[in-house]
Amino acid sequence: MSALKNLLPQVKRKRVFIEGFYTVEIDESIIEKLFDALAEALSMTPLTKPIVFSPDARGHQIHKGLAGYMGWVESGVSIYTWRDFKFFTIDIYTCKDFNLEDALKVISKFLNPSSIVSEEFHYKD
Repeated sequence: MSALKNLLPQVKRKRVFIEGFYTVEIDESIIEKLFDALAEALSMTPLTKPIVFSPDARGHQIHKGLAGYMGWVESGVSIYTWRDFKFFTIDIYTCKDFNLEDALKVISKFLNPSSIVSEEFHYKD
């Protein structure tokens, strides 16, 4: 992944993308528990309760599943799922450092992925 010029180096920003194929039944409760557990494991301070929604009502052929967001004082986390493919993507964006392995452990616990990949976004110094 190429790096982007850091326009504001005095503000710490960390962004991680995590994708994989889940093997559990995804519902609103799983996403809420996942977000609460991520906030706790990464020592983030929740600003909002998990917000879960679905694009299903719009009838798009591919985008069927659940999605969600949780705001943290330190920024937030989002998830998008594709039910037909049992695929998920998670974006964690924070203004403080966190341990990626801790996030992966929580995600693995709740989504039991058959495969998972992650990549941290980097800024140029």
